[in-house]
Amino acid sequence: MGDLLHLELSKREKEIKKVLIITFFLNLIVALIKILAGIEFNFISLRSSGIESIFDGTSNLLGIVTIALASKPRDRRHNYGHHKFENVGALIIAFMLFGSAIKLGLDYHDLILGTQTKYGQFGLVPVLSILISMAMSFGVSTYEGRKGRELNSQILTADSNHTFGDMIISFGVLISIIAAYFKIYIIDYIVGGLIILYLIYLGIQITLENLNDLLDVAPILKDKYISSLEDIKYVRDIHNFRARGNSTWMQIDFHLLLEPDLSLSQAHDIAHTVEDRLRLMLKDYCRDIDILIHMEPDDEGHKD
Repeated sequence: MGDLLHLELSKREKEIKKVLIITFFLNLIVALIKILAGIEFNFISLRSSGIESIFDGTSNLLGIVTIALASKPRDRRHNYGHHKFENVGALIIAFMLFGSAIKLGLDYHDLILGTQTKYGQFGLVPVLSILISMAMSFGVSTYEGRKGRELNSQILTADSNHTFGDMIISFGVLISIIAAYFKIYIIDYIVGGLIILYLIYLGIQITLENLNDLLDVAPILKDKYISSLEDIKYVRDIHNFRARGNSTWMQIDFHLLLEPDLSLSQAHDIAHTVEDRLRLMLKDYCRDIDILIHMEPDDEGHKD
């Protein structure tokens, strides 16, 4: 069972790395298109968007390193494995989003103060470049999001949100480019502010989602699961039920109150039955589950 699970986790790691490598190169292409067009036609929003796309590529590399660390097996110093490295990687992506927002904010700050004397030149090239980058960003975000759900990967889900944010930025840049045709440069300021706020929102969202795992916030497990376990023959009660983790890895422990006249062997078999049923109920949510059961006799002298 352990070897099979390790094989599945290793396959999962390879799949996640494959997705990150593909999206890394796609993000670099998007960044190059936007930066070159932005420099040539003097659109600061387009250049800034290209810089943000570079952050996307950097986050892909970070994801590859993070997954390699998170997939390492348990060892003497990390008895519960290295799963939380994935959460740490997602948090770093969140901070990179905040960094992107700060960078864009500084660029637009220069515009608002009037230190940027040259305005963008409307043309077919910047329009096509931003449309191509939007299409690629949407494709990358959709692909990563789907794979993130399939593989239960926080790092892919976080990076998908990051890339979707890049598409939103590109849409704002497109509006700015079109507005430049009509010499309405204030649109650049408005769009820039909205982009910055959206990036901050994404960063906060990713941070909150992954802090829950790092702080061992209990996953929501339906009460019917416990009720179903208590229906097993000879089980009197289940209490002190605790759980932590997410769809990648979970640790559960609880006290199992059994009829007092059972032999140790019988109690052990019943505990295994309880554990197997719990794993079966959670198999679609999490495959790597560590369950610890404390057995107790249901008599007056027992202590928790």
